[in-house]
Amino acid sequence: MPVDLPPDPPAASAPQEAETFDLATIRHKDSSLDLHIRKRRCPVATGGEIVVCAPDPEENRVRPLPDTYKVEEGLPPARISLGDGASLDVHVESAVMPGGTVSNRVMVGLKLGF
Repeated sequence: MPVDLPPDPPAASAPQEAETFDLATIRHKDSSLDLHIRKRRCPVATGGEIVVCAPDPEENRVRPLPDTYKVEEGLPPARISLGDGASLDVHVESAVMPGGTVSNRVMVGLKLGF
């Protein structure tokens, strides 16, 4: 029975030094490659410093509503009567799981009158 071998790996390119690596000098056979120069958002490192840049996590954070925010009216309960004292409803709840993880759930409830 013949064995299918994986294809040969691509040839390794010459190693680049970190100081000499520049995207502007890369040549690519595919003419659809489109490199855009973007403005640097990070400060320039000087004298052996390492500069780490990241987006500001506070920029798009949604803040909790103030305590003064009150909802006077809400949606009615999502409940339907099935007859003979039985009703079906849909509601949400959250519970703390072992390890401190919070489980947010959508629940379907059935109530039977007896």
